[in-house]
Amino acid sequence: MAMLELDGLTRRFGDLVAVDRLSWQAAAGRLVALLGANGAGKTTTLNMLTTQLAPSAGTARVAGLDIAADVMAVRRRIGYVPEHGALYEGLTAREYLELAGLLHDLDPAVALGRAERLLAHFELGDVLDDRLASFSKGMRRKVLVTAALLHDPPVLLLDEPMDGLDVASQRRLADLLRQLAAGGKTVVYSSHVLQQVEEICEDLVLIHEGRLLWSGEVAALRDEQDGRSLTDVFLDMTHGAGPATTTWADLLGDGA
Repeated sequence: MAMLELDGLTRRFGDLVAVDRLSWQAAAGRLVALLGANGAGKTTTLNMLTTQLAPSAGTARVAGLDIAADVMAVRRRIGYVPEHGALYEGLTAREYLELAGLLHDLDPAVALGRAERLLAHFELGDVLDDRLASFSKGMRRKVLVTAALLHDPPVLLLDEPMDGLDVASQRRLADLLRQLAAGGKTVVYSSHVLQQVEEICEDLVLIHEGRLLWSGEVAALRDEQDGRSLTDVFLDMTHGAGPATTTWADLLGDGA
């Protein structure tokens, strides 16, 4: 069953076409990488799928629900970790996660129990009553991931979820994402760290300048490319390698 279905999804900002007629699907139980260079349209795509941004044309469905016609129902079925998620710094982690639970109509006791177990999993159990203003970047990331998982959504949309996490926390999150997909959830993972993507994700959607370049299984793409690394394939397909002969002296440009 397709849990995400994009059909000609388009977003314009004036004359700029940030997302251009994207069409792809993600099935239940799959870990999907959403890849592209800076400005390719990844975050704009995620913002439309989370109903934060209305499409200019085309449509998408999340768990069978139209993102334009069923906004609140879509929001109940997704967990979202934004790249630059803002937290209410005056709140404690407990207060923030209790609020997140209320927004999803969770019983407060259920929400708090889940929050405590998730934070303990991410080794943050001893700071539940600390103010978010005192948290490091990685600690804030763990709180955002916890908030996205509290209501046990069938679809997870993650924008650079590993950003700021230490190595051990990255491993914990990667293992958890694999468990969630194995349990039937659809996980879309956007990242620039292609080694992580190659280790974690089964499927891949590659976009460039707002357009779809490729979608399918990571293994199938590598087979097509004679087993080359995902990084090399990505650079070739997006023409992103740059001139190989550039030196530091060239960049200085002053005869140094």
